[in-house]
Amino acid sequence: MANYAPPDLLAALPLLLDPSNVVRCCTYTDTGGRVTPYLIYLDHEHADFVLALRDLNLGPESDYALLLDNRLGKRRFDGDYVHNGLLRAAGWVLDRECDLLRDLLDRYPAYTLTFTVHSLGAGVAAMLTMVVVLNLDKLGKVERGRTRCYAMAPAHCMSLNLAVRYADVINSIVLQVTH
Repeated sequence: MANYAPPDLLAALPLLLDPSNVVRCCTYTDTGGRVTPYLIYLDHEHADFVLALRDLNLGPESDYALLLDNRLGKRRFDGDYVHNGLLRAAGWVLDRECDLLRDLLDRYPAYTLTFTVHSLGAGVAAMLTMVVVLNLDKLGKVERGRTRCYAMAPAHCMSLNLAVRYADVINSIVLQVTH
């Protein structure tokens, strides 16, 4: 909810999350259109850091530009192919938040790191998970098993080979409707 609401809504009751545990809340202004808005939340109850991205917003042109930046599936990554725009967005988030995430992981060594959201943001979250897993040394002393992604109805963003290779850390939830 925090990714969809103006910041003053975080002060309204009842809340599903504690505003004092929001570590960072980035808007379109903060991201400069490079990625959808996101927040980083400390979930002490579940020993988890959650980086939640916003999904496709029908307003900002930057969301469409991100989605349409695909180079016809020619972006190589870890020996296969991914969605170019979503990978670039994921790289931008990791570059910007690397120090903060490393500090949180050092401060709370038993916590997991979860990336999540729906649709366009889920594609970015899946890309971000793969980038983090391939660059675990950037986050300090963290193992692959402490990183996970819950991608609800993600944009098509990676080859089947990559989806299988990262199935232990990326949980993709898709509802198939038959006619």
